[in-house]
Amino acid sequence: MTITIVGHGYVGLVTAAVFADLGNTVWVIGRDKNKIAKLKKGDPLFYEPGLSEMLQRNLNAGRLKFTLEYTEAIPSSSVVFIGVGTPPKEDGSADLSNVLTVVENIGKHINNYIVVACKSTVPVGTNRRIKDIILKKCKMHPSKFDVASCPEFLREGNALSDTLHPDRVVIGTENKKAQEVLLEFHEPIDGERVLTTIESAEMIKYASNSLLATKISFANMIAFLCDKVGADVEQVLQGVGLDHRLGRSFLYPGVGYGGSCLPKDVNALIKTGEQYGESMDLLKEVEHINQQSRERLIGKVSVLLNEIKTKRTVAILGLAFKPDTDDLREAPSLKVIGSLLSKYPDIRIQVFDPIVKQDNHPLFKNVIYSNDPYKAATKADVLIILTEWNEFRKLNLEKVKKLMRGSEIIDGRNIYEPNAVKKLGFSYQGVGRS
Repeated sequence: MTITIVGHGYVGLVTAAVFADLGNTVWVIGRDKNKIAKLKKGDPLFYEPGLSEMLQRNLNAGRLKFTLEYTEAIPSSSVVFIGVGTPPKEDGSADLSNVLTVVENIGKHINNYIVVACKSTVPVGTNRRIKDIILKKCKMHPSKFDVASCPEFLREGNALSDTLHPDRVVIGTENKKAQEVLLEFHEPIDGERVLTTIESAEMIKYASNSLLATKISFANMIAFLCDKVGADVEQVLQGVGLDHRLGRSFLYPGVGYGGSCLPKDVNALIKTGEQYGESMDLLKEVEHINQQSRERLIGKVSVLLNEIKTKRTVAILGLAFKPDTDDLREAPSLKVIGSLLSKYPDIRIQVFDPIVKQDNHPLFKNVIYSNDPYKAATKADVLIILTEWNEFRKLNLEKVKKLMRGSEIIDGRNIYEPNAVKKLGFSYQGVGRS
């Protein structure tokens, strides 16, 4: 089958690479000449395990084609997937300008029957708008196309596996022909098929991400209380998570959720609720707790630094919002570093992340970028863990203790066993455990 994907971010490029690898011809349309040139050379533009190799393999095979033009791609395709960003506006609602611009361009180039399927995360009602734009603004006859909502559920760091082996494939459409085309297209993919209305498919994506965010904030709420009562949150949530009705997934406290999905989707669902007269108080509190989780960690660091009058040095391990990615969108590290630089103008911050580079964010120009975790820890008064990279779990902490000037560890991801760390001479503070 020949398909087109508009957009080459996490969703678009991963989807394109996987389906090209399954033998399809895949066009990828972008709008930045320099980025398209890099993609044609096999540069994926972002880090995702295994993606670079898959990209190069399908470029070499001629199954993956990158272009700035709609002219050749759309008329030759059976399905066009919209995979562009829907970033949050200042009020938290989703910015659909990219999606709607893409829809107009698609509509202008439809010749034969095609399914226009939206993978971008969009509020309820957006796919109806897509249909209206193609019908009215592009003056396309309804027999030439159908619209569907096909939300994605990939996790950064596991995107290839999640695309090939998802828990479910959601197809929301009102037309049997479009449903059959999309079922045939997804035939090589694992996962239960969930066939729904367009509106239900749109809601499934937001509801899923909001529930995951709720579990994280619930875990942090319990951790906050554990700090007060002297309980160990890891033991508590282990006991809770063994209940098969709940499970342990996402019941992990820390410095909160970040990335490109959960923060914006929670806020977008709040705004959607408000537009329909629903307060969405639960999700407002979920977001509030998420912000609290960062502020509480900053508070713990501040208490320690206030005892040091000069030459304050902090080591930070982990900059990405989660392991196996270089994504800094809504990463806790940005809030923590920004707050410390603002509160302590003379502070020295030494950072290390296995993937994130110094030029990934302007804020990092104000910190000392280290090429290994031990160099970052050298002469530090406080060591902070912000991303749970596996290599941090395997650090030689005896070596770290000798390199540090102080002995304070603030474990924002609870990757260490408190008693084991304390035996090495550290003072340890986790999230809901100490």
